Amino acid sequence: MTERLELFFSFRSPYSYLAGPRAFALPERFDVDLVFRGVIPMAMRGQSVPKAKRLHTLRDVKREAVRLGVPFGRIHDPIGAGAMRCLLVGEHAVDAGREREFVLAASRGIWAEAIDVSRDPGLREVCERAGLSWPDCAAALEDSALLGRVEANTRALAGLGHWGVPVFVLGDELFWGQDRIEDLETALRDAGLERR
Repeated sequence: MTERLELFFSFRSPYSYLAGPRAFALPERFDVDLVFRGVIPMAMRGQSVPKAKRLHTLRDVKREAVRLGVPFGRIHDPIGAGAMRCLLVGEHAVDAGREREFVLAASRGIWAEAIDVSRDPGLREVCERAGLSWPDCAAALEDSALLGRVEANTRALAGLGHWGVPVFVLGDELFWGQDRIEDLETALRDAGLERR
């Protein structure tokens, strides 16, 4: 029986970026339905992040990116409009069955290619890479129902007693951080969900 696996994700989180490719590959190896839940970044929810932590994070992510063979370092911070635009298009991509493609293209654009997703040319580029129609994506930016879903995802993360991302939820178990994917894989294996 297919299990629901939720992924709480922020386009402003470099750790979400590192987790993305491995997260979206899980359904290929395990009998899970991966449910993408994009959330508003911490800094946009009034939670401050000290400068020292931000600098440490970038050094740590660079080290992890090298270990994982993931490009990283040409960054255009999506805080504000960029993050919200990606979240809205992300919900549209869920409806279009292209969330994997969009999340990976947008994240790579933000964290490895310095693409400015707060402006139409940059966002259009990642949308089209993901196989999405730009007019449909542009319309998604004005869709209040999609905004409601983003806000509900953000409340759901808080309802779990959590704030950071990426967070994976499998049943009653929560796995926080890109460095917990191996623990998640063990739990999926132990639950008999590994594909043969």
